[in-house]
Amino acid sequence: MTAPAGPGAHPSVARVPADWPQRQHSRSLRVGAIDWHVQVAGQGPILLLLHGTGGSAHSWAGLLPTLAAQATVVVPDLPGHGWTTGAQLADLTLPRMSQHLLALLAALQLPAPALVAGHSAGAALALRLALDGPGQAPKVLGFAPSLVAPPEAYTRWLAPWVNPVATAGPVAGLMARLASPSGLIDLLLGSTGSQLSPAQRAPYKRLFADRAHVRGAVGFMAAADLPALNADCSRLRGPVALVLGARDRWIPERLLRPVIARHLPHADVQAWPGGHLVHEEDPARATARVLALLNETP
Repeated sequence: MTAPAGPGAHPSVARVPADWPQRQHSRSLRVGAIDWHVQVAGQGPILLLLHGTGGSAHSWAGLLPTLAAQATVVVPDLPGHGWTTGAQLADLTLPRMSQHLLALLAALQLPAPALVAGHSAGAALALRLALDGPGQAPKVLGFAPSLVAPPEAYTRWLAPWVNPVATAGPVAGLMARLASPSGLIDLLLGSTGSQLSPAQRAPYKRLFADRAHVRGAVGFMAAADLPALNADCSRLRGPVALVLGARDRWIPERLLRPVIARHLPHADVQAWPGGHLVHEEDPARATARVLALLNETP
């Protein structure tokens, strides 16, 4: 199945840079107050990919071509992130994000996803979507799932901006202006335990030079109510698989394992030799994991 243009679709995605990863699949879609940037490619069962805090659809670029050979792949920039515009801070909670995603799929005239794969906070959002969505819950695959509080390595750099004053435009703008020349983004990416190439780092540097993206990223991190999500996970009935990064210094395996054992005891958990951006470090293995779960018979 290839998604039709749908109501509210805009033929132009001029705000997306010409060299943006997988831009040939980009489209703009207005749904309510949100003007989405979403990449849609392929045919088959619906596969929804959700990036983490501070990321964008680009983080799945290494997986998209192969996945699109077997599925209709939907990869949005989440509200407040990347080239998706129009979100308010109130839109950045997990429940509100979940509602916006369901509205996006409806506007694309697509059925519910068969599988939702998320990275970091995107994995938490995937679980929220599985809990809140209508009908049969999708399969959920989380890479380096953010199910515990942000780590010291992250908050050391971003904590000064994660408060109501910081998420206001002027402070977010100041951070955006300082991020690239100060080397902040290289420091943040290095603190993940992942090893990314200069080409993989470049989209993050471009994103964090944009004040609206910075505001959305810190707002999303501040709004995530992880204890409430973890408590609700006992209601999940669909399959859940998780991939942990053995070198993840943001969401360490030693902190995740007890949370998973308590709240997601039936999850299929694997640990790979990677950092927090484990799916970007080894996109071929990540692609194979997605397809294995997608094609797995319940």
